[in-house]
Amino acid sequence: MGTEPSMYLKELGLSEYEACAYACLLRRGVSTAQEVSDGAGVPQPRVYDALDDLSRKGFVDVQPGRPKKFGPVDPDAAIERFCEFKQRQYDDELARMHRLGEQLSEAVDDQTAPTEQSEICWTYADRHRILEKLSELTAAATSEIRMITTPASFERMLNHHVEELARKAAAGTRIQAVVSDDGVLSPAVADRAAEIMDVRRVPNVEGRIYLYDDAHVLVAFAANNADGYVGISTTSDTLYWTQSQLFDLLWANGREMSHRATSPDAGAARAGDDA
Repeated sequence: MGTEPSMYLKELGLSEYEACAYACLLRRGVSTAQEVSDGAGVPQPRVYDALDDLSRKGFVDVQPGRPKKFGPVDPDAAIERFCEFKQRQYDDELARMHRLGEQLSEAVDDQTAPTEQSEICWTYADRHRILEKLSELTAAATSEIRMITTPASFERMLNHHVEELARKAAAGTRIQAVVSDDGVLSPAVADRAAEIMDVRRVPNVEGRIYLYDDAHVLVAFAANNADGYVGISTTSDTLYWTQSQLFDLLWANGREMSHRATSPDAGAARAGDDA
């Protein structure tokens, strides 16, 4: 019986001396520290520490006196006590981590200056994924949405996101669009856009840039892939303000949108246009 209990006790996490001391008490019953030291082979300078730890963990009851005596707790009851001990230990450690986390947050707030908000760039290699990301950014916007785009892409944006754009406009989100002059907008699209946003036309622009809430940027451009388009989105204060300066320049030099009917030729041209 001497070896087996020690083996399982060490598997539970007890030290070598603790396991040997408890196994000795199970054999001998109530004993003094000296008797445990002699019976378990635990060095006398270490036996009191081992017995105190066993008491704290629920394996030993202490009988005051001169000398003190130590009695083994029944293994079933000892395991219950030990589990409660481990739970308290876990709860204490978790609470300590929460306190340290709060202190870390306070230290970071106190010692670091505001930095650029920036996250990894995501690349979308097809039109459908670009439209999905635009939908996500539109739904999340709260203050402003600004677009630099082509007529075909603008119409596609309206077709896919008009209801969400209308909800954002009704909620107070400012929406502006700079649309290039290299194509014609249908009167229906122009009328619907005018209800929910401000639109200006400018000479031809390359690429499409979408800006959201002072931080989020999505750039889409033609590429030599199967779909013909690539979109890149990121959250960057610096990139946002750089592109906003471009938007402001185009906006200042743009003209208010006029409604021009779409001719059959123009419609055919747009059918092969970009996204």
